[in-house]
Amino acid sequence: MKKLILLSILCSFLFSNELDIVKKNKKELREIEKKVIQKKYESLKDDWIGNIELNSNLSKSHNFTDDASSDMNRSVGLSYSQMIFQSGGIEYSIQYAKEQLYSDLISWENENNLILETIYETLLNIKKLKFQIEQSDYALKNKRIELVLKKIQYEAGKVDIIELNNAIISKNNQQKENISLSNSLKEKEFELSKYTNLKYNQIKLIDFKISDKKKFLENSLNIRYENSKVQLLDTSYKQLKSSYLPQVKLSSSVNYQDNENEDNRTNGTIGLSLSMPIFDVTKDSKLEKSKLEVLKQKVNLEDLKNQLSFEYEQILTQIDTFENYERTIKENLNLYDDLIFVNRSSNNAGMTSDYDLDILQNSKKINEYDLLINDINKKLQYSKLYFKTKVNI
Repeated sequence: MKKLILLSILCSFLFSNELDIVKKNKKELREIEKKVIQKKYESLKDDWIGNIELNSNLSKSHNFTDDASSDMNRSVGLSYSQMIFQSGGIEYSIQYAKEQLYSDLISWENENNLILETIYETLLNIKKLKFQIEQSDYALKNKRIELVLKKIQYEAGKVDIIELNNAIISKNNQQKENISLSNSLKEKEFELSKYTNLKYNQIKLIDFKISDKKKFLENSLNIRYENSKVQLLDTSYKQLKSSYLPQVKLSSSVNYQDNENEDNRTNGTIGLSLSMPIFDVTKDSKLEKSKLEVLKQKVNLEDLKNQLSFEYEQILTQIDTFENYERTIKENLNLYDDLIFVNRSSNNAGMTSDYDLDILQNSKKINEYDLLINDINKKLQYSKLYFKTKVNI
């Protein structure tokens, strides 16, 4: 029960804080879903408690041997039946309700994470596209310079029309790339607007910290959910077994009878009954099926652990690849710094054209944006792990 209380507090804390960026109607829907889960638990935990029933009856009897003889009978009564011993079945019923609550809360939080993951993934892609658009502008500047140089060379007879035409096509393709990136940005901004009223620059990025594999698997919401299903099925199996064992039921009733020709009567009864199924042709198959469902879910759980372990390694490998890209890009930036320094000196001495310096400076800018885009790509990989291990309990 302590685990349930802690999970509920954590879920409420995450809900009230991180879902603040979500649109009001979506946030309200998540809150209602949580209330439904709570009411479901309250219903399940008291499901074993018996009900008080009100019974009423109105009848008229006629004596055929005496035409004038007929009686009007009226009765009203209350009855109550309660299972007081079920060979552990009552305890299993309460336990099942608690385990169902735990499972539902994990599922609820997991659904929250899917919403948040979509928002932050879209946010990162928007930032990435903005960098790519700015980077593409510098690439277009270089394409235009290359076209100017090819025209000069063509007019001087140093290149043929094919090289000039290729430069024109290359410049046009870069312009198309700019347009495509701008359209992609609009689509991502529209996608973000479906989940939040905030603009991309109004949302603060989360620090997507990465944990080691052991903690990742321990805190995985998917694993916790699948494990909770193992517990649910196991408790369900125990409930089923208890239904074939002795049961003791307390029953009581009180009745009031009003008869036209007799005195009114009030009577009541109270008693205990012991019952136990003697023969059920489906008993063995039901128990075996329930037991197999537990076993199947345990296998599913282990399979999921293996999948997530593999996914963790895949993501780490991809992050390592981006780390290598980063080192390469930084080496290129140092090289461009050297080339720009040398070219600027040559340009000042009139030995090289301004075009050469512009191309080098634009190329350096392109590499600087490569560094920023590479960092976004790393964050996208980190976020995949982060939103799978949100509630640490």
